[in-house]
Amino acid sequence: MSDNIKEDLEQINERLDKLEERLEESHGEFSQKTGKSIGRDIGFLYGIIIALIVVIILMKLIII
Repeated sequence: MSDNIKEDLEQINERLDKLEERLEESHGEFSQKTGKSIGRDIGFLYGIIIALIVVIILMKLIII
């Protein structure tokens, strides 16, 4: 009877390990997608800020 319980526990542990692995993979993919979108947004904002600084500098030099 104890052998049966050990086998059941091993099977449960294997299933839990597989589930944990799938969960880690999906969490990694989600984090990667979120990171990419945040990086894109930050890059867009940096571009706008740099463009505004260039316009202000050109206006101070009376080029525009």
